[in-house]
Amino acid sequence: MKRYQNLTVASLNAAEAAYHLFNDGFTFIMNRRRLMNTDVFTIDVPGLKVICIGGEEAAGVFYDPEKFVRKGAIPVPVQKTLTGLDAIHTTDASQHSHRKALFMSFMTEDNVARLQQLIRHELEVASISWSKRDRIVLFEESGIILCEAICAWAGVPLAVNDSPLRAKQFIAMVDAFGTMGARHFKGVKARKQVEAWITELIENLRTGQLNVDPNSPLYHCAHFKEVDGSELSAKLAAVELINILRPTVAIAWYITFAATALFSNDNYKEQFISGAEAYQENFINEVRRFFPFAPFMGAKVRESFVWKGVEFSKGNLVLLDMYGTNHDDRLWDNPFAFIPERFGGRQIKPYDFLAQGGGYPETGHRCPGELITVETLKTVLHFLATQIEFAIPKQDMSYPFSRMPTRPRDGFIMENIKPVEKQQ
Repeated sequence: MKRYQNLTVASLNAAEAAYHLFNDGFTFIMNRRRLMNTDVFTIDVPGLKVICIGGEEAAGVFYDPEKFVRKGAIPVPVQKTLTGLDAIHTTDASQHSHRKALFMSFMTEDNVARLQQLIRHELEVASISWSKRDRIVLFEESGIILCEAICAWAGVPLAVNDSPLRAKQFIAMVDAFGTMGARHFKGVKARKQVEAWITELIENLRTGQLNVDPNSPLYHCAHFKEVDGSELSAKLAAVELINILRPTVAIAWYITFAATALFSNDNYKEQFISGAEAYQENFINEVRRFFPFAPFMGAKVRESFVWKGVEFSKGNLVLLDMYGTNHDDRLWDNPFAFIPERFGGRQIKPYDFLAQGGGYPETGHRCPGELITVETLKTVLHFLATQIEFAIPKQDMSYPFSRMPTRPRDGFIMENIKPVEKQQ
């Protein structure tokens, strides 16, 4: 224990934290909180105080814009792979609200439904190819399907047979966020390539060399203006458009986890097929709660304050335990069991279920594409469960918590795929 201005604080030194983060990965903050019996502890990094927090109350504090800002909280290596430099994730106040309105304008029921139609079409096309192959890896195929669909939805032209390459690039950008090794450099390279591609499209659109639907996300991002009326640079406009495309392709991680759960239990599959839409949504929410997707989120203290006896000084980096809050036994009974029924009749509150952030997507930093994630999982799982038949060979479905992001090691292998015969 260490004292800061007469306040007793649970603390780790930088070496201890690095060791446990490397070994625990997603469960790092959760495990330390449990061992220390606290919702808040500090990490003493030379020249920087890092504060780790978790739980519903902590999430409410973390998403308070009067207490925290995002600018400077996302490490540059993560910006160079996952989010892009100077993206919406790094903005605050009116600038964030203005850019967020752009993203939210695309999330209408009609737009989400149109995307699902495109995904269903891509699934049907892909399944014809799958039936001619000995086996496929669902994670890889999902990335390609989602890439095709979201690019068509956003008005982004894809060259013939270009989607496998672009899907791999989007996947590489996401796969790089939790490492500084070879995966990081692969992600940096992929981002440079994708940004160059999308920037060129935006420049061509602005100069009249490319015509697209004026209602498309590509068009709106290309012509978006900041609060002060200034036009985004073509590169920054590309970054924000990519922040629509990339997260959609990243749903491949959730699809792989969801298929692993759905086809591991005949009861789940039967209820998903025959049950009401409410069960499907409960199942999908439990997938998003139970499986590891985002380990933690970062922000910086706007103005100094004290919470739970700990001083949060202006400029301190604060990490919110996403995985641990989704597995907090004060919020969830038997949190390490997969129980879709737990969501039946449960009202999801702003800060107890942090699958894709906390708070409200319209005004805060909660992911604006959450509805797309839920509906896409419904679409894909329903197709897999009702439109095709396949065998699931012996494979490694475990996922390492020390790897960020993580997924079932073999990516969910499917064999002997054929369409379901329609009853006359």
